[in-house]
Amino acid sequence: MQWVNTMKLLIVDDEKLTREGIISNINWSDLGIQEIYEADDGFNGIEMGRKHKPDIILSDVRMPRKNGIEMARELHKLLPFASIIFMSGYSDKEYLMEAIKLKAVNYVEKPIEEAEMEASIKDALEEQSVHARNKMKSEYHFKESQNRLGLKIIYPFTEEASSDYQRQLMELGYPIKPGVEFTTLIITLKTPLSALSEAKLNELYMKIDGAVKDNRLQYILSLKNDEYLLLHLLSRDKTRETALEVITRELASFLEQHFTYYIAIGKTVKGVKKVYESYNSAVLLLQSSFFYEYNSIIQPHAGFIQPVLAEQSLYSAYVQALKHQNREESLEIITDIYKMYQNNQSMIPSYAKDFYYKLFFSLVQTASELHLQNFYEKDSAYILEYLLKDKNLSEFHRLLTDKLILFFSSLRNKSKENSVIYAIKEYISRNYQNETLSVKDISEQVYLSSSYVCTLFKNETGKTLNQYLTEYRIEKAKAMLKDSRVKITDISSKVGYSDSNYFSKTFKRNSNLSPSEYREKYGK
Repeated sequence: MQWVNTMKLLIVDDEKLTREGIISNINWSDLGIQEIYEADDGFNGIEMGRKHKPDIILSDVRMPRKNGIEMARELHKLLPFASIIFMSGYSDKEYLMEAIKLKAVNYVEKPIEEAEMEASIKDALEEQSVHARNKMKSEYHFKESQNRLGLKIIYPFTEEASSDYQRQLMELGYPIKPGVEFTTLIITLKTPLSALSEAKLNELYMKIDGAVKDNRLQYILSLKNDEYLLLHLLSRDKTRETALEVITRELASFLEQHFTYYIAIGKTVKGVKKVYESYNSAVLLLQSSFFYEYNSIIQPHAGFIQPVLAEQSLYSAYVQALKHQNREESLEIITDIYKMYQNNQSMIPSYAKDFYYKLFFSLVQTASELHLQNFYEKDSAYILEYLLKDKNLSEFHRLLTDKLILFFSSLRNKSKENSVIYAIKEYISRNYQNETLSVKDISEQVYLSSSYVCTLFKNETGKTLNQYLTEYRIEKAKAMLKDSRVKITDISSKVGYSDSNYFSKTFKRNSNLSPSEYREKYGK
């Protein structure tokens, strides 16, 4: 037999020796009881019951001030599912009848025999197990019914069906009045819901439950397509904007500790028949999440005018800046483009993606014209593949910025470095994430022997190939460590180290700080 929660026992008896004897003579841990509390009369028993909420109450019948039967009646109101065992040296019919009325598990006569006591405790534990199973079934049924209802009300329904929905809401404990307000929140996580552990999902459910109830609202929670949590907030009174803001902020604070997420807030509507309008407005907002940073709360604001004319003007200026090899102007233009698109709620993401592809393609084309094709020969396919992935605007902007910086760096170094050294560094910059990257791989890329490449690289740069590769990886790791949302173990694998402990040692050897110390000092 298994119990989900820690089992707690309260012993109430005015005789200290009796309490101590019961505690010392029975192996409670073997029975599955981890916490034992004591009280010396009925009054203190009630206080201990209120404070510790025991699962099983073992009580003497006759005690000063308040007897066991009187105490049990009051505790039954506080703890309706607690199991009660009475003890008495008097086989009074009156007490036995009262014990039966209170549905006591057992009635143990004094002097107490250990075997009889253990049998009574086991009966009480079995009763608790039944309660736990019934509670789980009840909660599961409630969640399933709530989930189904939450998915049904996101679609328009007829006046005839309205009474059926009202009935379902009432059955689930939502006393709906005509003017009740609904606001739908859609939470989407980058991790599929099915990939979350049951413990993590339950933790999220508990956070939602606590945040909503602390603000005196009710909610209907549903899961949709393994991707979205639909949270329909409802209030008997007018939904206060402050309550909605507090709930959303609390959820966001919890989510950013564990997940990458977006929250879209639909408009507030009156009546269950209008919930679909709140849901649809949240869906439209969520479609614009591409234009927002991860871990953003998206709510309606004044719409944007699609900046088509500004785009053409900026694109022409960008092409000219590349042609004239103007680094600062190029970077400034793409920053302006990013700001122009950022937090846009009216544009289709594919439109912006197409424009970014034009920006990338112009960069690749310019590099080719300047005979930097060794560096960019694979970039067109890579960029197209990247744009087809589930990325957002800020990730596109960061990639374009990195490519631009790399482009101007390669121009600066073109005349200074041996072409073989240049090709080696370029190959490392594209393959440093590969844990198995070796001198042999690099040598084959430039069609030279390993020994010759090692000697040439050391003579030209003053560093060994392995030393350069390690330093390159550590510099990439430093950049990622400044973003506190990225886990150190993920950074380790992203820079070519599957063993995070070895990564930490290598990082400290090269920077005199561990990854966590570096993040604490320089992280954002």
